[in-house]
Amino acid sequence: MNKIKFRLKNTKNIKIYINNINTMYQLLLQLKINILFISLIFLTYGCYSFTGGSVPDHLKTLQITNVSDNSGFGNPIFREEMARNLITKFRNDNSFSLVEGLGNARLTVAISSITDAPVSVQPGELEKERRVNVTTKAEYFDNVKKKVVWERSFDNFAIYDVSNVQENRNREIFRILEQTSNDILLAVVSGW
Repeated sequence: MNKIKFRLKNTKNIKIYINNINTMYQLLLQLKINILFISLIFLTYGCYSFTGGSVPDHLKTLQITNVSDNSGFGNPIFREEMARNLITKFRNDNSFSLVEGLGNARLTVAISSITDAPVSVQPGELEKERRVNVTTKAEYFDNVKKKVVWERSFDNFAIYDVSNVQENRNREIFRILEQTSNDILLAVVSGW
């Protein structure tokens, strides 16, 4: 009987030992998978563009014309900011070489409206938030085939606190212009 108890005790120890080995094996396997995944991220960083990359082969250069502001809002810094955002986005994307003169493609952008209105105010309440809306029209033109690839409006908005109206509104307009320039870049390089 002592022999049987000894074997059972020994079997339990073996089972615990095997369970510990299985746990360590699973941890090592998970660690290997994580290292492989992180390595793949570093290896492919910068190799893949989430923008779609479907720019036609014959379009190598892009002219971004001066951004115009037809909104009547009266602040020239907005068109300058939009132009700066577009140039930066397209340079960083590397789908085109930007040119000053005539390129294989032309991008024309105009801020068509900037509206600023209260969000919702009930009778007897003080205004707390406002909504600023920026509509931008853009045209993407293929100078090689002499045709408009697309022409569309981009509409973005933001809600801001009225505690410091002008500063908060301008900050949100800059944020909207940043988003709109991203939208335009995606539309140009992905063809939608």
